[in-house]
Amino acid sequence: MTDTSLNDLDRRILSAIQGGFPITSRPYAQLADDFGCTEAEALASVAGMRTSGVIRRIGAIFDSARLGYRSTLCAIAVPPERVEEVAAVISAYPNVTHNYQREDRYNVWFTLIAPSAERISEILREIAGTTGIDDILDLPAIRLFKIKVDFDLTGEKADRTEAPPSTRPAETEAVVLTRDERALIRLLQDDLEPVERPFEAVAANLREGGVDADEAWVIERTRSWVDSRVIRRFGAAIKHHKTGFSANAMGAWVVPEDRVEEVGAIMASFREVSHCYERPTTPTWPNNLYTMIHGRTRQECVEVAERIRAATGLRAPRLLYSTREFKKISMRYFADGE
Repeated sequence: MTDTSLNDLDRRILSAIQGGFPITSRPYAQLADDFGCTEAEALASVAGMRTSGVIRRIGAIFDSARLGYRSTLCAIAVPPERVEEVAAVISAYPNVTHNYQREDRYNVWFTLIAPSAERISEILREIAGTTGIDDILDLPAIRLFKIKVDFDLTGEKADRTEAPPSTRPAETEAVVLTRDERALIRLLQDDLEPVERPFEAVAANLREGGVDADEAWVIERTRSWVDSRVIRRFGAAIKHHKTGFSANAMGAWVVPEDRVEEVGAIMASFREVSHCYERPTTPTWPNNLYTMIHGRTRQECVEVAERIRAATGLRAPRLLYSTREFKKISMRYFADGE
């Protein structure tokens, strides 16, 4: 399914819910009010995009640091003939949420999330020991400038927006959670049921597990976590290839330290940039600022990178295109019932 197979209502609803799904008792009624259709039509539109695979899931994207977890971006330099073998070793870890082949000497890039930095280091040592490759980059975020996947499916969005304030994940304070709240988090990281009252369905699931919860409590907790940024985004995760955005490039930039804050804000203002981070350098990797750029073609990605370069006055970045997706899942927080 491509962008052309989405009708006008599909595109308008999808443009809205990727940024924020209504956290109300009847979210599809809210969408119906917003887009001039019936509740049944809004529900059918979303259900159709789920069935076709355009929507992977609707649920919460949590800030791992706010839940007491640590995360990092890693890359490993793999001989071309061993890429699939090494990628399979990496993907076998439940802590690995994303695993891609990219065009570079460091050709397998993956994200790791774990309850502690020590566990991350342990996993990286295990990967090195199993594969016999110790040329691994460990690049935890120093500053986060943007995480916002917001594909323009209607042509109505501005090219640039005001960048959000930057944050430092290592300095982020974890929230204190009750047992019932952890149970709710385990459900919100799943896919909401495609029913008129999905938050009542969540509450019913909690009650079956022994949690004294009703729909109002589920909605109140979810909204409060969105407001406090424990939930970075509550919305639709989409398969961008199915909406016509088939190219993505990780731009790895070299930015003077005294300009990182200024430049990061400029980069984060570009709509086509979904992620923007400062990360540490290493002796073999001098790049310190990263932009994930999405476009319909590679040429579009190149053009966005050039616009960013012109706006910042930097040298052109290394553009690392993803060529294969080995794994892409959402992290399972508190999966063992802790």
